[in-house]
Amino acid sequence: MPLQYKLYHRLEEEHEDTITSLAFSTHGTFLAVGSLDGKLSLWSTLSGRKLHVVVTGNNAILSIIWMTPSENHLLCGLANGVVISIHIQSDCVTVTGFAAHSSSPVEYLAVVDCVVVTGARSEVFLWSHEGTGTTFLCFCRHAALSWSLANWTQLAQVLPPPSISVNHQSEVIVTSLAWARTKYSERTLLVAYLHHGILLWDAIKAKMVHFVYVKTLVGSMSVSHDGNMLVVSNVTSGFDIYHLNDSSLDGSVLQPSNGMLVPVTFIHEGQAILGGSMCGKVQIWDSTDRSLLGTLIHDAEDVVLSIAAHVESKEDRFLIATGTCSLEGRRGRVQLWHAVEVEDVGEYEFRFVRFRSFLAVKRLKTMIPMELDRSGG
Repeated sequence: MPLQYKLYHRLEEEHEDTITSLAFSTHGTFLAVGSLDGKLSLWSTLSGRKLHVVVTGNNAILSIIWMTPSENHLLCGLANGVVISIHIQSDCVTVTGFAAHSSSPVEYLAVVDCVVVTGARSEVFLWSHEGTGTTFLCFCRHAALSWSLANWTQLAQVLPPPSISVNHQSEVIVTSLAWARTKYSERTLLVAYLHHGILLWDAIKAKMVHFVYVKTLVGSMSVSHDGNMLVVSNVTSGFDIYHLNDSSLDGSVLQPSNGMLVPVTFIHEGQAILGGSMCGKVQIWDSTDRSLLGTLIHDAEDVVLSIAAHVESKEDRFLIATGTCSLEGRRGRVQLWHAVEVEDVGEYEFRFVRFRSFLAVKRLKTMIPMELDRSGG
């Protein structure tokens, strides 16, 4: 049977400010939520229950990533340039950290094996870490918390690509980081810049191996599971899809962003695209023909600038999380969606491959309209 996404948990009343980052744990057991209010909250994706809250003071949490394959270790980038490493053991939370960037907020993180990449304004550093040092006290709710200084070692710095005539006076600003296996290297780091295109950096040879010139501004990017496709949020008209091997444009999706850095990501092994929204409608498109597959309906005034997705193949479990901005007195909040089977397909015809995509629920003309119910029932 075909699937469609349905709201099943609202994670509310914890964060007072804009939701900045969302990340599912390796197996989708937990969802980590970061906010401008300086708090990290951890939730069970099954029950929707809040498990831990870590408070960093006045330092906004801007980025989150889990240390695969662990289900109890994650990293957070803070507004003061610090990266914190969080280990969860039952009711005990241990936090270690270090100053990755002296004066710039850590807005982007990426990790492969034990190599961590931090992106802060124009800077991109690669790190390894081991050991702990002096312990400090830090406030945390729902957990016993310690704070230590970890021994992090800088491995390399990725320099931005050379400027050209159209951007030589523009500030260098990183807007995304991603690891991929490409034809250029088994370990390719992609760095997106707002004004300066997308750089591909070979982490094995420690050098730039390719550059994707993008005529538009780059608000965010995502690489497909197989490393062949690239989707870019272009800050003006929506999302553009490129073939990574030859940098050719495959097609576009119209989704006005009003100049904001609207997030976009491949989901379902690259066969669909999930994008943020300025108008309360988070949409899913087929990445091949760019047709609309579904809409996750929020309140009309909601601005959704944080998204995350997870697929648990062994259990056929499909999850999406969306986080809103704090506007006009409204708190930032998170909504969890999961894919459910739909029996009544009416006049629509499908060929359906159960796990392969959201689906390889492909349609002859259109998919089931998915103006989804927000009741959570």
